[in-house]
Amino acid sequence: MDIFCREVKPYECLNMKRVQFWLRIMKEHALFMKLGFACSDKELICQAEEFYKTFEKLEKHSRNIECDEEFMTFVSKILVTVKNIFAFKRHVLHLLIECQIGGYNYPLLIDHISREAMYFLKLLQKIQDGEMKHPVDSIVSDNVFWLRHMADHARFIVGLLDPSERGFVEKANAFAVQFEQLQLQARDLDSMLWHFCPNNNLIRFEEDVKQATIQIRDFKKTARDLISSCQVISLIPPLLADHVLREAEYFLEVLEQIQRDIPNMGGKILTCDY
Repeated sequence: MDIFCREVKPYECLNMKRVQFWLRIMKEHALFMKLGFACSDKELICQAEEFYKTFEKLEKHSRNIECDEEFMTFVSKILVTVKNIFAFKRHVLHLLIECQIGGYNYPLLIDHISREAMYFLKLLQKIQDGEMKHPVDSIVSDNVFWLRHMADHARFIVGLLDPSERGFVEKANAFAVQFEQLQLQARDLDSMLWHFCPNNNLIRFEEDVKQATIQIRDFKKTARDLISSCQVISLIPPLLADHVLREAEYFLEVLEQIQRDIPNMGGKILTCDY
């Protein structure tokens, strides 16, 4: 199911390392939005800058958390800011699709990063209740979320590469098609395995997804390194190239956790340990 569905709960469990990962992602989203606004949209630029500063402060604060009680208090504090940046992203998206602002932010890019804000928000909320009554639902929903993101990344890369980079454009297009197909497979499993237990199809699918994600991770790493050394003609900033690489690496961590857990999974309720 889609991340915007009320019933969806992410599979993974948050710890401080993952909280710090998402805080950095949210901070960079604010920066990318700021850089994409038209110069005339001064208020939106200021709002994006303020979000950047807020998430930067939260990142620094996270390094001083020393106990579970402080961690839970910190989670409550983050929740408010993530809700606010989600609302900001959706507001900007609506302005874009109604042609009320210009600039260089793709509407799909803003939708993409708003989905990530919602995912982070649901992870933070999950810390407060902890249980997954139907873990397979969460596993497949996580796959739907991340596979769509990997496909989006490939499409964004194509749009920002110079057309003369024909080899990279062809590879990125192939990844987009591959991950869109995998997302459709995940949606099929989502309905077939709803409120059910893992089966051999899910186990095989997770391995297929892992291998595809390793390949796109390696592609992104090569692209990041070439962009950083000015060996690729594109409009992709090095930070953005590194940003999408980190997200592929994170998805691989989620997949590895899922593959470790599936053999021990029945119809039981799983509880997160933080």
